[in-house]
Amino acid sequence: MGQYLVGFDPIGYYVPNTLTGLRDGIDFWSLMSSAPLMYALLIGVTAAGAPIVVTLKILGPLILGLLGVATYFYANKALSWSPIKSLVAAILSTLYFVALRISWDMFRSELALIFMFIALLFLQKKEIKFKNGVLLSLAMVLVVLTHQLLAIVMFAITFTMLAVLLFRKRKSQFRKISACTFPSALIFSSIIYLTYFVFSLPLAGYSADFAGGFESLASAPHLTFVADTFGFLALCYLPLVPLLVFGARKFRDNTQLNAWIAWLFIPLLLTALTPYNLFIGGVLPFRWILLLTYPLSFYAVEGLFAIRWNWYKIAYKIALGSIIAFLSVSFLVLPNSEAISYFTIYTSYIPKSMLQNTLQLSDCQDTQNALLWARNNLPADSYLLTHIAFYGWATLTIDTNRLVFYEYRDPLATAAQNANSSNSVYLIWWINGTGWYGQPTVPANFSEVYHSGNIAIFKYT
Repeated sequence: MGQYLVGFDPIGYYVPNTLTGLRDGIDFWSLMSSAPLMYALLIGVTAAGAPIVVTLKILGPLILGLLGVATYFYANKALSWSPIKSLVAAILSTLYFVALRISWDMFRSELALIFMFIALLFLQKKEIKFKNGVLLSLAMVLVVLTHQLLAIVMFAITFTMLAVLLFRKRKSQFRKISACTFPSALIFSSIIYLTYFVFSLPLAGYSADFAGGFESLASAPHLTFVADTFGFLALCYLPLVPLLVFGARKFRDNTQLNAWIAWLFIPLLLTALTPYNLFIGGVLPFRWILLLTYPLSFYAVEGLFAIRWNWYKIAYKIALGSIIAFLSVSFLVLPNSEAISYFTIYTSYIPKSMLQNTLQLSDCQDTQNALLWARNNLPADSYLLTHIAFYGWATLTIDTNRLVFYEYRDPLATAAQNANSSNSVYLIWWINGTGWYGQPTVPANFSEVYHSGNIAIFKYT
């Protein structure tokens, strides 16, 4: 990607939210409602003088590497796997294409996963002493402060373990883990209260090449939505099924991984059973499907090592490994325009290529050119309408007081609301016929005044 950011969320959300927080100040309770750790770190580093784009460029691979370390130590210490087997688990759980999709822009999820694996390591210990209890409690708090969905997964695993301890009459361990869990549960309850009862809950998640946002999916017929959900599940994990079959038998008594997988399948069952497409805090099922990649990676690696080494099974492993490697490498290196057909099926959930953010790589320089032209040539009292695809880019170039952020709404209606005799209104979008997000052309009321490549500035009449 060169100088440009990878991923939708970094340029679509992290950049504008961080810059807005620095400019307008931070409301503590509003920040707390969003699981604040990532934004607190970004705002602090940016306030210290680090360019936000450089920070995010470094942060992506850094977090992915740390997640690989966390999965390695979990496999090695909690599962008692050999170093080689643990290394294979770390590689699969970070470089499988589903894990790469998460690393594309879901930085908060990755950071929460790092803390969660640390917490699971301490939970696995047969006896929790004071020092380990403090570290366990801290790790759980950090999960809660980083991402709500991973906090729910962590609590599901923890409460399952507590139920098992109670059933086995290990009351001392039950009391210790309960005490360690209480601070994080209290903070999580506060975040839920702020999210649902103080601030409105937004629909969670948007992706980079989807027509009209997830609202149309949320209103789709129930059977269509179910087919879409389970089809995406098959796309993500069908390559691993041969290994999962062999690995599942080995994990019958692993409470943590079994509880993790069982919890993540609950939203999928609800999708099939309920006529309502949104549930569990307005979160669409695809997010739970993506998170399955981590526990299933351990199952797949167990299955890989369970297959005995004879000539035809070696050939089987090589063929399966080649398919998985081909998908991951293709996802990494092929540009959007040359993506393999496998990644063109569910572009609302997974991009065609990692070589994009809110735009494909080939449009990034043209977007910078258009915004620089707009900054230098548009009247000082004019406004620039910005879709979510361009808003983060624009905040890096133009005074935000001149930006009108319409996210996924109708640009024509937004222009009509902001136009008057003294203020002209402009729009940044693709040239006609090449637009993303279900808008290949602009309305007739907009006329082109400048373009660079496929990106243009239009004036509203």
